Amino acid sequence: MRVRARTQGGYVEVVDHASHIAAVRTEAAALTFALEAGEMDDLVPTCHGWEVRDLAVHVGTFCGRWSGVLGGDGDRSAPLPEPPDDSGLVAWVTGACATLVDQLDSTPPASPVRSPFGGDRSGAFVARRSAHELAVHRYDAQAARGICAPVPTELAADGIDEVVDVLVDLRPAPGPGSGRVLSLRSSELGTEWVIGLGRDRIEVERRTQDQAPAEDANLIVSGTTSDLELTLYHRPTLSPVDVHGDYTVLEEWHRRFTF
Repeated sequence: MRVRARTQGGYVEVVDHASHIAAVRTEAAALTFALEAGEMDDLVPTCHGWEVRDLAVHVGTFCGRWSGVLGGDGDRSAPLPEPPDDSGLVAWVTGACATLVDQLDSTPPASPVRSPFGGDRSGAFVARRSAHELAVHRYDAQAARGICAPVPTELAADGIDEVVDVLVDLRPAPGPGSGRVLSLRSSELGTEWVIGLGRDRIEVERRTQDQAPAEDANLIVSGTTSDLELTLYHRPTLSPVDVHGDYTVLEEWHRRFTF
């Protein structure tokens, strides 16, 4: 099920709460399958300096922390059990993902949760954040095995929205923005995200296929929605993207947002 939300640039499809939980379940299964498909000391080419075991520990820890928050611990800084050695690591991650899904299933979307993140502190926020965390790291795990699948189109579009509306404001800016404009144009959806790298904040306007594209963009990146999200996350894309304009705008973006 999808709902439509009105934005400054018109209407945009939004993935609903149940679909976020379904994505967590699906992405977790694909991620753990990739983890067990090779050695734990294989390098993860999309995460500089990480081996597969580092990725596994990160994902298991992420799931464990948010499961604790949803389960009533209310403190993401609470100590977690030490992860097991390589022989038990995949089972540990699988269990952590399953527990998170169970907690998400039993937490109403409007239920308040304690979170260090500003703005939305709800079960819906945790489900959305978990869906995109696992989708990107599933891609990382698959990259370590040499075979990657794209992020589903609707999930990728929602992931772009999460980055520009939520995540980028949760990280300290490395310095004032240049005021330049980055345009992302989805080949399947006809949606355009116009991202202004303002001095004090990131500003975003969404345009539909019925609207004229932005004329003031310093850099235009066109491609599948999955590849656009991967570009924002500084991951290699599965298909070539068309890039026109000043490439240093993308470099500035990656200075402002790293993951």
